[in-house]
Amino acid sequence: MSKTRYKDRGELKWIPFLMPEHVALLKRYYAQIQKIELPDLDEQLLYLWQTELERAIREGDAVEVTVFEDGATRSMRGYVHAIYYAEREVELFDGAVQRIPFTNILSVR
Repeated sequence: MSKTRYKDRGELKWIPFLMPEHVALLKRYYAQIQKIELPDLDEQLLYLWQTELERAIREGDAVEVTVFEDGATRSMRGYVHAIYYAEREVELFDGAVQRIPFTNILSVR
């Protein structure tokens, strides 16, 4: 007997039969199940990130900030433009100036 080397494509073989409405529904479904919740952050950790941001302003170093947005994380690399303590926000310049709330920051490197 000869052994066949057929590789099953799994669900890929059914994609041409999907209607555009089904494709849109599946995309929304997968985006929804991949969402994460914002973890509770310790005040000491926030203080460490704040000192790291202050050091980056003093020395002019670029930082990488991981931010939580709409159930997903996003990394941004840029220069700290300003820190607003009253509003608890930081301005990061990465081609454009963006204001990031301290509560949405997940890590600073």
